[in-house]
Amino acid sequence: MMIAPEEIYVAARASTKRHAVRMAFGRFRREEDGSLLIFGLFTFVMMLLLAGVALDLMRFEERRTTLQNTIDRASLAAADLQQTLDPRDVVRDYFRKAGLKPPADADITVTEGVNADSRKVEIKVTETMPTWFMSLVGVDTLAAPASSTAEESIGQIEISLVLDVSGSMNSNNRLINLKPAAKSFIDQIFDSAATDKVSVSIIPYSTQVSLSDDLASYFNMTVEHNYSNCIEFEQSKGDYTTTAMSFGTDPGDRVYQRNGHIDPFYRSSPPNLMNCAPQADRHVLPFSGDRNALKSYIDNMVAEGNTSIDVGMKWGAALLDPSMQGVVDGMIASGDVPSVFSDRPYPYDNGEVMKIIVVMTDGANTTEYRLRNNTTSNPYYDEGVSLLTRNPFYKTNSVSSDDFALEQYSLWDASRKQYYIFAINQWRDKPWGDSTYTQTTCNKWGSCSTTTQNDPGYSGSPISVPMTWPEVWNAMSIYWFADNIIYKAYGSSSLRNQWRPGQTSNPVANTYINWEKDGLTLDICNAAKAQGVRIYTIAFEAPTEGQQLLNQCQNAGYYAVEGLDINDAFSGIVNSINKLRLTH
Repeated sequence: MMIAPEEIYVAARASTKRHAVRMAFGRFRREEDGSLLIFGLFTFVMMLLLAGVALDLMRFEERRTTLQNTIDRASLAAADLQQTLDPRDVVRDYFRKAGLKPPADADITVTEGVNADSRKVEIKVTETMPTWFMSLVGVDTLAAPASSTAEESIGQIEISLVLDVSGSMNSNNRLINLKPAAKSFIDQIFDSAATDKVSVSIIPYSTQVSLSDDLASYFNMTVEHNYSNCIEFEQSKGDYTTTAMSFGTDPGDRVYQRNGHIDPFYRSSPPNLMNCAPQADRHVLPFSGDRNALKSYIDNMVAEGNTSIDVGMKWGAALLDPSMQGVVDGMIASGDVPSVFSDRPYPYDNGEVMKIIVVMTDGANTTEYRLRNNTTSNPYYDEGVSLLTRNPFYKTNSVSSDDFALEQYSLWDASRKQYYIFAINQWRDKPWGDSTYTQTTCNKWGSCSTTTQNDPGYSGSPISVPMTWPEVWNAMSIYWFADNIIYKAYGSSSLRNQWRPGQTSNPVANTYINWEKDGLTLDICNAAKAQGVRIYTIAFEAPTEGQQLLNQCQNAGYYAVEGLDINDAFSGIVNSINKLRLTH
């Protein structure tokens, strides 16, 4: 059968179209023109979205950081105890100035302490930020929560105010300038804290540090006399390498050597200046929370004697040491210390307590005198029967000028086995007041007569009284004993000089400490610093050696001042203490 040409044409044309389509698809598969454009457009859109997300996150982090910094600053400012504005108003003001929405009252919690001695501010807020790009993927906002808590509290504070009252403080109005500065220090300390938060001990020091009878009764001291109360701290027993004190009363416990009641400075009878001052205005004032009592005490201070910074520092450190808690308890029981101080001195590891020593001097360490005692020498001159007897008639005859008259004394010489009688300038077998004596008188023509008379007060029975060494030193200075007793009896300047306290390197009756004292001072300074005690020092018109010593002693602040600038030194110490005592 024959196929019509028309049909053949149609079939051929259809085949051609199919071929063309196949060719087109083949070319499409083989050719790559334009493919990168599509991929690039896709990648660009993705990069733009990621960059937008990153930008939103950067904005969010910047906002969150601003919020956290603002809330931290606001909480600290609001918790400041010196801040007089309402804490919530302070917080809101900080937020406004940072361009942030102030938190609601419910988001701010303020807790005030008793007696306004602490304040705690807690802030919790959430800042919501609209997004620019992340909203394209369904995240319309980001939330930044922030919180901050700040607490400022005034901790407990114990202060030892160690003040130089040596004789040089009378020069250049130093004591006059010290008193208002020290009183201002007391006021500033108490103004910045509740009364029961602060205890202050004042330790006036010169040659020694003197204790009242009440305070001395808590220590186990030797009992040579009861005229005054000073302790001789001993390097050999480690007294300067510890802040602690011993209070044992058992036979094997530490017994502190009582300082001899002597005047090693003047030639006088009665003594003029005691090594251990017995006057109440020279006693340590311990553990006081009464600013008026402290200021009154400062007003009554007087200056005399040598300088023993080491002894002053020892007592300053001791009155901060927890070993003194028994003393505080006893003083509370006797009504001398308020009961709110029952836990003082606090343990050193109590983080809520600051222990402070402020030590002031206008000089440098000088000489400290001590009597030879029965533990260091033989003979000894701090106790026991002395070489003198006295005739009691001179103290009972109503003539006050006779009370300390040389004529009442007799000096015993063991080698002669005789007494020197100063009233008649003779050696004899019995002391004055126990016998008779002969007296020869001559008239102007040379006619003489000898009579026998009773010693004053003698009527057949001996009345002389042997004197103990403490009684001797309470009646005359060592120099007076040397010059008026020894020299007049023997007429020997060499023997006299051996008795003078500072005339030779090895006096008969006393020893002295001098060059060792700087080392002892640094020992007790280091012992206190090792316990965390903060030491401030003031060199008030002090010489170079005194300045150097105080600078080595301190670990919190050193001030070298003159004149009225001592006010600035005390104010600077107060500011430093107030900064340190605020706990954030």
